[in-house]
Amino acid sequence: MRHLRISIMGLAVCVAVMFTCGCSAVRYTTTMKPSCDKDLQYGPVRLNVSSFTYEMPGVQPQPPDIDRKAKELFPSVFTDDLAGLPVHIDIKKTYDDTSMGVTRLLSLTFTLGVILIPGTQEYGFIVRTSVLDSLGEPLVEKEGKFGIDTVSWGSYWPWGLLPVIGPSDLPRASLFSGSNFASGTIESQTKINDHAAACIAEIAARSLQSADQARLEAAYRERQSRVQEVTIDGRKCTSFLTMNPVSRPKVGSVFKALVYDGEPKQWTKPLHTAVVARYDESGRWRPVKTYLRHARTLTSVSALIENNIPVKVAVRTPEAPPLEDFIDTPDLSGADRAEVLRWSNSMLLDAKNRSLERLLQEESRETLLALATRIERSILDLNEQAERAKDKAQAMVEKGEGDPAPERELSVLCRQRIEVLKPVLAAVKVAAAGKQ
Repeated sequence: MRHLRISIMGLAVCVAVMFTCGCSAVRYTTTMKPSCDKDLQYGPVRLNVSSFTYEMPGVQPQPPDIDRKAKELFPSVFTDDLAGLPVHIDIKKTYDDTSMGVTRLLSLTFTLGVILIPGTQEYGFIVRTSVLDSLGEPLVEKEGKFGIDTVSWGSYWPWGLLPVIGPSDLPRASLFSGSNFASGTIESQTKINDHAAACIAEIAARSLQSADQARLEAAYRERQSRVQEVTIDGRKCTSFLTMNPVSRPKVGSVFKALVYDGEPKQWTKPLHTAVVARYDESGRWRPVKTYLRHARTLTSVSALIENNIPVKVAVRTPEAPPLEDFIDTPDLSGADRAEVLRWSNSMLLDAKNRSLERLLQEESRETLLALATRIERSILDLNEQAERAKDKAQAMVEKGEGDPAPERELSVLCRQRIEVLKPVLAAVKVAAAGKQ
């Protein structure tokens, strides 16, 4: 009886090992084979892979992988120079593993892996590329499609490692594991994503073959002209003027000045970023004066506009902060809103002490009344934001959800700003009354 129990236990262990340590193999077929033509070029024109849209979040391959592959395969077409013509890439991806599900059922369940039955996972890609000029107008658009299939089989027995019958466009793989097929490993997904990135780069690179070369070169030169040398804190820097994002302008679209210590390159963090122009309801670009918060010297930047197009960045260094530039509440939509408001409050206080007296003496009654209205509107806006932030912080405490500290900080900073604005408002009203 004891030997029988040992035999049964041994058999159970063998069965368990068999079902947890299976073998599988995979091959790959693809409908597109990138040319990898490193000599391909379109005169002086260079492209910069600037933006992406995906039908669903989390879709592979990701932008850095596509950008890296594009520069690797077509070095004379793609560049990391931000002044290259921007390319927008829209990716739609499909996936079908119905065949694989049937394979697992037939091969592993019904035949215990004795018979190898191949199953297929199908990856489909629809890629639309748009090469744009500096104002977001398309110079050329192209759509391409390709598919990548993984054909794999699995078994509880060693012969599951045998190469899957048929040709393979990518290096084959095999796996000794019962938890997954070879087609589902990280290694396999990396192969698929790498090849997909190469195909997407091919579609983007070839999109220029049908373009008007003269128009491309003109757009490229125009974009290059948006790179200029500027001086910030006494140091020579490089500014690049670009729409953000690069697409057909709509109300609220902006031009930004990106300031670099050197050439403006993709994936390089700029020293300063500032909105310098905004598109309004009338279809006009309007200059916006923005102060560089991280500059040691008080520095403002704004766009010079010609023929309704922002063309250059103007840099100014006023001796004292102009009060009228710090009346309105700054944009508090970013993650650094507390830092933005704290800096703006400090500048407002400095402007009150250094610029208010001059403003009261020199400006007309009408100008002072308009300024008073701006201040009152700003106070109303700050009151509303402070109350909203306080209520949100209180709700967080009551529900035990999240950290209320940032909301409390915002409420305090809004109240501080109101306290600075109140005496300014009183002084402006007195001065306006005295000029009747």
